[in-house]
Amino acid sequence: MEPAFFIGDLPISPLAPGMPVLTLAPMAGVGNWAFRLISASLGARIVGVEFINCRIVHHSGHRIERLLDFSDAPVYADGGHSLLAAQIYGNDIGLLAAGAQELERRGSQVVDINFGCSVPQITRKGSCAAYLLDLDRFYDAVQATVQACTVPVTIKTRIGWDDDSINIVEVVERAQDAGAQAIAVHARTVMQKYGGQAQWEWIRRAAQSCSVPLFGNGDVRRYEDAVEMVEQTGCDAVQIGRAAIANPWIFAGRNGAPLHERLRLAAEQLRLMVQYKGERVGVPETRKHLVHYFRDLDRGSPERTRLLTTTDLGELVQFLDEWRAKLPNDVGDEDLSLNAEQAGKLAWSGN
Repeated sequence: MEPAFFIGDLPISPLAPGMPVLTLAPMAGVGNWAFRLISASLGARIVGVEFINCRIVHHSGHRIERLLDFSDAPVYADGGHSLLAAQIYGNDIGLLAAGAQELERRGSQVVDINFGCSVPQITRKGSCAAYLLDLDRFYDAVQATVQACTVPVTIKTRIGWDDDSINIVEVVERAQDAGAQAIAVHARTVMQKYGGQAQWEWIRRAAQSCSVPLFGNGDVRRYEDAVEMVEQTGCDAVQIGRAAIANPWIFAGRNGAPLHERLRLAAEQLRLMVQYKGERVGVPETRKHLVHYFRDLDRGSPERTRLLTTTDLGELVQFLDEWRAKLPNDVGDEDLSLNAEQAGKLAWSGN
């Protein structure tokens, strides 16, 4: 299949002809390598890492090493279907550039700078979306990071600080002038945070002014929303965040999956998360996905109770496997295309 576009010299193609290019947004507490592998296996063409503070990149410690664990990088480098994009943020431009170099060294194929996070504790310190208030400083941050890296540098931003200062067209122009190879636009202002309606019109205007690939983001809840965003705005790809937590099948062009497939993916995700974070943390952290995967269960059902209270990995996986075995005409084991043999060869540094 011919690439839809390039990020630097890296070709990006949709999962199948006629589909938009779909990518996993970087999300704190979600973009660990277990969920990245699952999203890529289902069709995400770029998978975003949890955003990383430039001030901790060169520090040591178990939590930091786990956050910087890119031991899944060989899957993307060898497979050639999806890209690993690590995201960095910070208020010190020198540290931002140095941190980006380290993320590249650890195996990230793309380095993304977060200019979109709207959390007040972060913006008050001059990080993330605070750069939208000073576009000269914004330009300097992008340029310094581009000069520090040999891999493509991309950015994620918002349409402006508030409704009275929407400056996304200028932001796009300054970013590409500074060397950014792709730009993702969350179609809300900083003051909106995640409330109100995403203003897709500004994605359209940004795309018209953009000479590098532009990704749209915001209010994509179903696969059909992604298709509509591309049609309405002319963006090159769609970056999906919160909707993917409940429905990673969106990357395959589907809204959910049959029960047997949900059970199989849940068991695989639990195993991967326990490899990553250990049983005590990995099982409970996977529940935020399981709650959504099985939201059709009655609140008081024994299955839901088992899902949300079992802490032993072996017991929980056995329960899921036995449940799946009882289903009639259990087909579709091939639906999840995660290359388990390849993934199993990785030296998981989270252990």
